Amino acid sequence: MTDASNSDNGIGLSQNDAASHISSLLDSNLDIAATDEPSDVENEADEVSQPSDDVAEISDEQTLEDSDEPVDAGEDVAATAETAPIKIADDLVFEIDGETITGKQWKEANLRYADYTRKTQELADARKGVDVQVNQIRDNSLQWFQNMERDIAMYLPQEPNWAQLATDDPAEYVAQKEKWAGIHAQIGKLRHERALVEQQQAQIQEREHQRLMSEGKQRLEEMHPELAKPETGKARALGDYLLKSGIPGEAIDRETNPVLFSIAYKAMQFDQLQAQKAKAVKVVDAKPPLITPGSSPARSNNSQSVVERKMSALKRTGSQAAAADVLKHLL
Repeated sequence: MTDASNSDNGIGLSQNDAASHISSLLDSNLDIAATDEPSDVENEADEVSQPSDDVAEISDEQTLEDSDEPVDAGEDVAATAETAPIKIADDLVFEIDGETITGKQWKEANLRYADYTRKTQELADARKGVDVQVNQIRDNSLQWFQNMERDIAMYLPQEPNWAQLATDDPAEYVAQKEKWAGIHAQIGKLRHERALVEQQQAQIQEREHQRLMSEGKQRLEEMHPELAKPETGKARALGDYLLKSGIPGEAIDRETNPVLFSIAYKAMQFDQLQAQKAKAVKVVDAKPPLITPGSSPARSNNSQSVVERKMSALKRTGSQAAAADVLKHLL
């Protein structure tokens, strides 16, 4: 059977040619579609796996909020636990050192102790204030007595010539004698009062000096415990060292600063070390060079050079170890 031509229809292709052309077009479109689908799938997968910026920001904010909430809550709980007072019921019964007390008794005891502590501190502060005022009054009184005696000596008239007055006017002599006796009595009273104030002031100063002496001695013994032990003899040696240095004994006895004694003690130790160094050098210098019988001269010279090196080290350092090293090579 012969195929009909499409030329009669105005297409210009036969039916077979048209079918082949359509089939090729369909095959090419399918290939293109098959090639494009994986890329679209990958793009869609990327879009799903990578969230947008807005979504990421919201997620970060939510994460921060979620992480902050437990920390804030924990801090609030800790702060509340620290500041919250502990309440003890009045009817609570507990035992302290074998004695049974109630919560009410414990509270009352605490209140009494707090009140006692407060009143004791107030009393101590008040006493300090009173002591300061008394010392100030004492100082002012002493100054007043000194000024009064100075004014009396300045403005008091000269006493009359008693022998001449007794001869010229016996009645006036008697009157003047009584007058001047009263003046001298008042002056003596002022001097007695001033002496009492000075005595009290001296006693206060001596008590303060003794307190400073005790504190200074305790501090010095803390810095140098060996000075507190009489069997060591170091305290006596320190006193002798200060006297030999030209410091008067009265100044040593009255000194209260422990730092000065500590400095003097260290200076004494240094001088003792220097004396031992000089003594060791003299002993070594007095020793003749030792030569072992039967040894060769070269060996003797070698031993002598070793001793000389040890001596040089001793003179350079002055240490006890160097001195011992020299003696070891000499003996």
